[in-house]
Amino acid sequence: MRRYSYTSRYRIHRLIRREFHRNCEEHIRTMTRTDPHTLSLQKLDQLLSFARNNNGYYAKFLSDSQDLSSLPILTKDTIRREFENLNSTKQRTSTYENTSGGSTGRPVLLIQDDAYDNWLQATQRYYFREFLGIERNEVNSVWLWGSERDLLKPDPWIHRTRRSISLFLQNLVFLNTFSTSEQRWLEYIEKIRSCRPYYVAGYAGSLYQMARVARKHNIRLYRPRFVYSAAEALRDFMRNEIEEQFGVKVYDFYGSREVGSIAGECSMGRKHVFVANNIVEIVDDVDQPVGAGREGRLVVTNLHNYAMPMIRYAIGDMGILSSERCGCGSLLPVLDELTGRITDHFHSRDGTLVHGEFFTHLFYFRNWIEQFQIDQIAYDHIRISVVPCAKVTERDVEEINAGIHTVMGDSCVVEWHYVDAIDKTPQGKFLFTRCLIDGLT
Repeated sequence: MRRYSYTSRYRIHRLIRREFHRNCEEHIRTMTRTDPHTLSLQKLDQLLSFARNNNGYYAKFLSDSQDLSSLPILTKDTIRREFENLNSTKQRTSTYENTSGGSTGRPVLLIQDDAYDNWLQATQRYYFREFLGIERNEVNSVWLWGSERDLLKPDPWIHRTRRSISLFLQNLVFLNTFSTSEQRWLEYIEKIRSCRPYYVAGYAGSLYQMARVARKHNIRLYRPRFVYSAAEALRDFMRNEIEEQFGVKVYDFYGSREVGSIAGECSMGRKHVFVANNIVEIVDDVDQPVGAGREGRLVVTNLHNYAMPMIRYAIGDMGILSSERCGCGSLLPVLDELTGRITDHFHSRDGTLVHGEFFTHLFYFRNWIEQFQIDQIAYDHIRISVVPCAKVTERDVEEINAGIHTVMGDSCVVEWHYVDAIDKTPQGKFLFTRCLIDGLT
């Protein structure tokens, strides 16, 4: 009886957005019944044909016989420099703006369209159905996610009401983990226990923090069917802690704002590439593809965003494509040895933890900032390093300071440094947030 209630509730949600879900269901059926590699190549041919005839940037490189591997690597610097040429919105309808994630400290403006969003949603539904054995949103779930908007300037009540109804119809409980004290974590643990969700999902770091609080207080967490981790790199020590405290397997999902769903973990613990949504290549230091079993940089081609084609996009991670077929039975290729994104938490003196992504979101759509890094020097001392690409906008600086004070306290010193460059890690990545308090790192 309980399961029927959830299913009926979600059917109402699907009726409200019937056209969107009709498209998604069709895409899911296509991915399920068609050879994914064949579909991928067909979609690639269509994308390259469109880009050749309608995109000012790719028209310079594409010809009728052009091979994907001969195209240049697309970087964030290229997107900034060639933004107008990469923009194909005149040929597309229902487009919207987004930004890249802040994992490299350099979010850039992106244009995406409904086709991209439909495939992103459809791929996630495909993953839940084929790998996790459920229809997404037809069971109840709790998400440890984040929204800087709720902390800084909550929506008007009418918008909050609409969102609450939407979450209810999708069987989803949203718990904001961008700023969490130990007491808040204990309240969230009890909330999950009362909700009795089919699965718990969240940022890897948020799931890990909840598991640590449960261990500290010797609390037995509610045991869902599985835990779904996304948006951050899931380190082995984090996985071990989460699985031990929740008592179930963690399934790790890999994606990005720029290209959507990339890969998802199966029951054998291996990440399968969703080739119907993205083509993944591994390249060496001179941008040449390397064979299976060799480590290199990931470059990803999204097959569905025609508003701003992302072809051979350097996502900023390292990985290895396996030459072996996975024992789970899936025909999708396997991505091994993935180095994902790193996000730190900041600590207030009263024990409140503030998710690193909160600070990242404060810097989105600040066009004068080319690159940034935020360091916590002490409980009441934040250092911001910025590489400006235009005149500093003092109003933006004030807004960012105000946002930081909202979660770190009014006494927190925010120190700005304008620099020419920010050092990379030995792995060649930028860390956008770092907690440097002695004894915590």
